Amino acid sequence: MSVVLLTNPRGGDATSAHLVPVAAQSTFREIWIPAAVTLGLQWVPMFEAGFPVDRSDLPDVIRELETLRDFCLSSASLRESILARLERLIDELNKINSSDEDVEIFIG
Repeated sequence: MSVVLLTNPRGGDATSAHLVPVAAQSTFREIWIPAAVTLGLQWVPMFEAGFPVDRSDLPDVIRELETLRDFCLSSASLRESILARLERLIDELNKINSSDEDVEIFIG
């Protein structure tokens, strides 16, 4: 299993969905969750079970991911293991947040 970002234009069919890999399940459990707990993050641990993200919550989710990114920059092992995927996730969510496109967002 894995954690992904799945976006789909509202009312679109499955062929218009966009999938961004976030982490393998084991990597998420072993690295992302402990770091999120250490930082007191609320949204990131919820990625494991998965949930639809309301557009109004995107700024809070992005802030948490940026906090996690900053934390990872201070650790060579974290930087190597999750930074590239984390930065891509932040970039994708920022694109959605700054666009006018009406999309359904799911992380999990």
